[in-house]
Amino acid sequence: MGRGLRIYYNSVAYHICTRGNNKQKILSKDEDKQAFLETLAKYRERLKFKLYAFVIMPNHVHLLIQTQGKVNISKIMQAIMLSYSQKFRNKYDYTGYVWQGRFKSSVLESDQYVKTCINYIHNNPIRAELVKNIKDYQFSSHHFYHSGINPISSLIDVDRFESC
Repeated sequence: MGRGLRIYYNSVAYHICTRGNNKQKILSKDEDKQAFLETLAKYRERLKFKLYAFVIMPNHVHLLIQTQGKVNISKIMQAIMLSYSQKFRNKYDYTGYVWQGRFKSSVLESDQYVKTCINYIHNNPIRAELVKNIKDYQFSSHHFYHSGINPISSLIDVDRFESC
């Protein structure tokens, strides 16, 4: 039996998770994580979605994205994942799939659930035992919420959930 169709909604928040093929570490180096962030910023500007949270782990990424207008979440993720895949393949002379299957997505229906999801995303490096304190993990949107610094111009939309 084939996979189910995605149901698209306008202007809703999605928790997205996408993983390296065979759980491989496609984002293990800081420069790879930075390249993914730059890709995210590029398509955030181009496709006009809101980004409330992210964490870039060595083998997967969590994003909290709110779609805007008529651009659906699949178009957004296709652009981000394809662009990063091309960079990864060129840099590492890699052939084959970079990402493992379809990205996973969950619709977040309430602000409380969005806040809970932001905290879940931010604490991912602690659960993976990469750091003991989230402040020590630089490839997370946690810093945007708690330092007021947004190093990539307008990357995170913190205004709606500043207390996370």
